[in-house]
Amino acid sequence: MSIVAIAEPPGADVLALDNAFYAPAEVAEIASVSSSTILYYIHAGKLVAVRLSERTYRIPRNAVVRLLGLGAAPPQVIEEPRHDVSL
Repeated sequence: MSIVAIAEPPGADVLALDNAFYAPAEVAEIASVSSSTILYYIHAGKLVAVRLSERTYRIPRNAVVRLLGLGAAPPQVIEEPRHDVSL
């Protein structure tokens, strides 16, 4: 079993994603959004989830990591701004 640790701002606790699957309410709490938002993401295809029954979903850990943007590379500067432009 792999565990993903999320580093938060200095002084904050580290959140460990050690479950393989999460309920929408758990993901909502982790992402600081409402459960309705998570269900909307699932229905809109923005968040992968396994449907266990008509009203029950489970979200895999890798989908939670992707939702939080933890697997993304940091932004890169494509072009430096020009400082010699006069208005």
